Amino acid sequence: MKNYSKLDTCCIIGGCSVKKIVVQEDASCYELIKSRTKNNIIDLVENSHVSHFLGGMNIGFEQYAAEAVIELKEKYPQLTLEGILPYENHSINWTGGQRNKYYSIMNKIDREVLLQYHYTDDCMKKRNQYMINKSKYIIFFGEGTSCLDNLIEYARTKGRKVINMDYDESVFPRKEYIFNINFNKH
Repeated sequence: MKNYSKLDTCCIIGGCSVKKIVVQEDASCYELIKSRTKNNIIDLVENSHVSHFLGGMNIGFEQYAAEAVIELKEKYPQLTLEGILPYENHSINWTGGQRNKYYSIMNKIDREVLLQYHYTDDCMKKRNQYMINKSKYIIFFGEGTSCLDNLIEYARTKGRKVINMDYDESVFPRKEYIFNINFNKH
């Protein structure tokens, strides 16, 4: 597989509280999240020349986004998707259906990266930092919590551009914000 630079790479990171953002796939919000994610990906491909995506492959948003990239490969064959796994048994406690979906997606990706063999308290943080370090753009779906704040602060120190599809229970459908972070203005 070709080595990609940060300039043509986008990582996809879901929020901290997976239970809160996982929706039933037959629900209209699933299609809305996936549609908005797909539109953000298309915008990055067509306007920012992004061709490589890194995904954490967690349940919910990260898998929805991975499916969107896979679907868009038909129209944009130059796209590649890399699955970044925080530890080897990441999916072991998922239901059978969740694991089946995960393995179905993993069979369609271009490359898999395993960051460590065993779970540690900071494995997800390490995974997110790894993906941010390898990317110029980040598509993030979060809850507006400290998790989001920490991600934006880390991205700010790295000079990344963040597309935040913010989760807000009081305002549905989802709000979207784009942060173009400029470090010369502190």
